Amino acid sequence: MQRLALVVRRVDRGRGRHRWLLAVPAVLLLVLAARVVSTDPVGYGVPFWPFANGSDRVEYRVMDEVTTIARALRHLDAVPSAVAAEGVEVLEARTGVDTMWMRVRLHVPDGTRCREVTVLGDTGVRVNSRRVDC
Repeated sequence: MQRLALVVRRVDRGRGRHRWLLAVPAVLLLVLAARVVSTDPVGYGVPFWPFANGSDRVEYRVMDEVTTIARALRHLDAVPSAVAAEGVEVLEARTGVDTMWMRVRLHVPDGTRCREVTVLGDTGVRVNSRRVDC
């Protein structure tokens, strides 16, 4: 004999009910992080869409050349002149013991941008930069 039974599936709403309490703050945090990164995508190392435009990509390529030059030279005193030879306008440069600071002006499709570049040569060579007003 065959037995038939009606099966009714119950939905447990207890687990999914408060899931939005985690999703909304996570989305807001991602939006805030994207806004911060989009202010200086070259400085944060994310020169790609949706954070960067064409000028940001050009600026990243120029800063990559500056980093390559700084790592190739033995003396930090020679970095500003080598960077200027590559077409980057060096506005100011200061050299200390195992450190070098310079302010450069870059010509990008949108106009000109300025960056402060710090080269630290204490252990290897580290290059940090940030966008500043011209």
